[in-house]
Amino acid sequence: MQNQIDIAKHPYGLGGGTILTGSMSIAGDFFWFYPISSSVATVKLSDPTGVIPSTAYPNGIGVYGFITEVTQSSGASIVYSGAPDAPKYTFGD
Repeated sequence: MQNQIDIAKHPYGLGGGTILTGSMSIAGDFFWFYPISSSVATVKLSDPTGVIPSTAYPNGIGVYGFITEVTQSSGASIVYSGAPDAPKYTFGD
């Protein structure tokens, strides 16, 4: 299964995202962990928040913040990237 989200087609995620299914772990710069089915996961946030211990997340109830790592043991979820692919705008003089 292709697990990268095409930002040209998906309305969320400044720089796309990754789909996690089953037991997976991913590290990076993310801003939203969003379960699409009931998921059990540990979400690591940058300071000052720390680590949210392994928790059962119901589908549709996510976590926002500067997420640096997600370790999921079951379920399906999406982590949206926090690295913007910013457009370049040119303004007149």
